[in-house]
Order: sequence, then structure tokens, then C-alpha cells
Amino acid sequence: MTEEIDVKGSSNRWTNGVRYLAVAMLLALCACGKAASSQAGSGQSSAYEESRPISLALVGYNYTNRYIDTFSVNSQGGGNLYISSPTSGGGGTVCCVRYWPGAGEYKVKVRWQSGACYYRVRASDSDEVYKRLHSFYKETEVNVTDHAGTRGRYMEVHFYPNGTVQAAVTADASMPRLSLSKEREDNSRYPRCPNDEKPGQ
Repeated sequence: MTEEIDVKGSSNRWTNGVRYLAVAMLLALCACGKAASSQAGSGQSSAYEESRPISLALVGYNYTNRYIDTFSVNSQGGGNLYISSPTSGGGGTVCCVRYWPGAGEYKVKVRWQSGACYYRVRASDSDEVYKRLHSFYKETEVNVTDHAGTRGRYMEVHFYPNGTVQAAVTADASMPRLSLSKEREDNSRYPRCPNDEKPGQ
């Protein structure tokens, strides 16, 4: 009986020793794995940081001869744009549009008011007739030129007289690319819509 107890005790001690050894090896492997992963990750951290989005203020430049009532970048409203002068793009800065610096070729969808027409509406409670403005819009996808990388603070959108649109990321708000006189502004009234009706009805 004593021998049986000795054998069991010896067996338990051997089993416990194996367990301790296995746990120690597992902990050592985990520590090595963490160190290796940390070393591997250290070379990728800057690339990861560059791929994270940043928020940029939107600013527009209107080189056309017509006021632009509204424009947007990726559905984010950029406000209205008066025509540019030699020192002003025509609008203020509006917050914000997301951008991924270091992501390679980057495109945005720009939408803007390109014209309008007036149509008539009769009041429901009287015979009075009102005129309402119906705006037309254009939309295009443009490549973004990155001049600032992670230092970017602005996304500039430039509307040219020939209908071309360009976008750029900059660290500071730029002066207008074209130095144009404000005398070019077309203040004429928009035309009447066909049949004096709202288009699309």
C-alpha cells in the first residue's frame, strides 16, 4: 500500500513537472511572437498612419463668369462661389471632406450648379403666379493632385471657364490660379424654362 502511494506521488510529481514545463514554453513562445510582431509592425507603422483618413477644409475657386450657387465633393457641401478675382477664389472654407494621404491615385466626385431657368407656379390659395428658379447640375470624377501629404489642410476645387474641374490637396489655401477681372461677371437673368414649367414634369 505504501509502495502504491509512492508510485502515485511520483507520478503526480512527474505530471506536474511536465505541466509547468509546457506552460513555461508556451509563455516563452508568446513573448517571442509579440517581440517579432512588434518588430515587423514597427516598419509598417508609418505606412499605416499614412493610410488613415484626414479631414480637409473645402475651398472653391470659380474662374467662370457665373455665380455658382452650390458645389460638393463626394456629397460634402462646399458652399456657394462668387466669381474669382485676382486675389480671391470666390468662396470661403467649409468643413470637411475626408482624404487618405499616401493611398496612391485618389479620385473625388465633384457636383456643381451649372445653370438654371425660371418657371411659373400658381399659388394654391389664390390666382397669384410666382416665378421659381430651377437649377441644373453637372457632375464629374476628378483625380486629386496631392501637394501636401499628411500636412494637408485644404482640398481646393478649381472650376475653369471651359468646364474643366481640378482638385488638389494643399497645406495652405492658395491664391487663384488664374488672375481674372471681376468685370467678366455675367449678371444677366437666367432664361425661362420651356413652356414656363419646371423641367422634368
